[in-house]
Amino acid sequence: MAATPLRSPLAALRAELDVTGEEYLDRLDDSHHALGYGRMAKRREKVSRWETGVHAPDEPTRYAMAHLHGIPPAAVTELGWPGFLLLAFPGDRPVLDSPWSPAGTVTAVAAAARGGSMDRRGFLISSGAALSGIASHWSNAVTDVPLPLAAPGRRLDPDLMTRLERRLDDLRHLDDVLSGSDLLPSAVEEYRLLSGYASNTTCDSSISRRLFSALAEASRMCGWLHFDADQHAQAQRFYITSLRASASAGDPEVGANTLNFMAIQTYSKGNPQDAVNLVRTAQSRVAGGVTTPRVRALLHARAGRALSKTGDLKGCAREFNAARDAFSRGTHDDDPPWAYSVTEGEIEMLAGSSALDLGDPRRALHSFTAAQQAEYSAAGHVRDNVLYLSRTARAHLELGDIDAACATATDAFRQNSSVNSARPSDALTDLRGQLAPHGSIRAVREFLAMGA
Repeated sequence: MAATPLRSPLAALRAELDVTGEEYLDRLDDSHHALGYGRMAKRREKVSRWETGVHAPDEPTRYAMAHLHGIPPAAVTELGWPGFLLLAFPGDRPVLDSPWSPAGTVTAVAAAARGGSMDRRGFLISSGAALSGIASHWSNAVTDVPLPLAAPGRRLDPDLMTRLERRLDDLRHLDDVLSGSDLLPSAVEEYRLLSGYASNTTCDSSISRRLFSALAEASRMCGWLHFDADQHAQAQRFYITSLRASASAGDPEVGANTLNFMAIQTYSKGNPQDAVNLVRTAQSRVAGGVTTPRVRALLHARAGRALSKTGDLKGCAREFNAARDAFSRGTHDDDPPWAYSVTEGEIEMLAGSSALDLGDPRRALHSFTAAQQAEYSAAGHVRDNVLYLSRTARAHLELGDIDAACATATDAFRQNSSVNSARPSDALTDLRGQLAPHGSIRAVREFLAMGA
């Protein structure tokens, strides 16, 4: 395990080789020469600039890297820099490459629980075309009818399955009020319990569907909680495993929700257009009568949020209007159990966050106010509320209302002390940096002194 988080694929590969930047260049130079490209100019700062993203290696150097790490040459152009380097991590292959079948799901489930060999927080295990391909595989595989399980071991009956589903529902509601670090051990244990039944039980096809649906949701929760704890590679392993389990269940709704959560991670830590593509796949798969208006509203709102990250003002507005319209159409008495958090208030909070990112703080405040006037529950969703308060404070600041910004930021800081979550803490850290230039104002000094 590395002493510090590794934030680029190249840094992680160097750590596995246990070499310095200069030693890595020596090995890369030999690979470069063996491929007929001649000797490299081995400047000391090259590797650090590649790892930090200041510069990208030229094409011959990329092929030399692929040769050094046993990566197929075609991946260099298909996946691009640095995406092709992700193929050099063997621990990820069962999650990425297993068949889209119940047996493949069981293999991926075990691999996701094991995790990777090092602390790879700063980059994902799949991106770009490879990530879109995973979503497409899910969309095609989820059409299959779930099969009965006939593994040697326990028999899973309907009453026990109902108890397992209730435990999962309790975890979902605990996630509304606890931090990822507090809840993560319990979520992983629930995941292991369900994965044990998936690999070692006998049940009919109806119970098989419920089991794999529950496993998909448990895996989705583990992905979300790892994301909240800033453990991004492991989060994505669980998300991809969730897609596999939902396909084995023949349950497109739970898989669409997983793509919704994957999009959050992708536009936060990867390419926002990849996030848009994930949501589009989910929307396409549950089009028509496959899901409820609330779930459609969720996907429209997530598409709008992802589009805001790409700068698509019109597309973003169109999706949020569609989200409001879809939500207004539902009776909401037939929604899947995980959809309860999608409310009118949550849609407006997402719309406000999007407006803020698109440079319209006044519209953002309008949406944040509308959310508070709807059924948005700050007490029931403390972690999310801290995030939204920090964004509200930022909107006030961008409009020049520093006193309102500080008052809202102070409220966010006090609430965050009860959840200890990475994402709200990061948002507050960013807000402190934005307020710091106004340190001559008393309200700013008082806020900056909090937690100093």
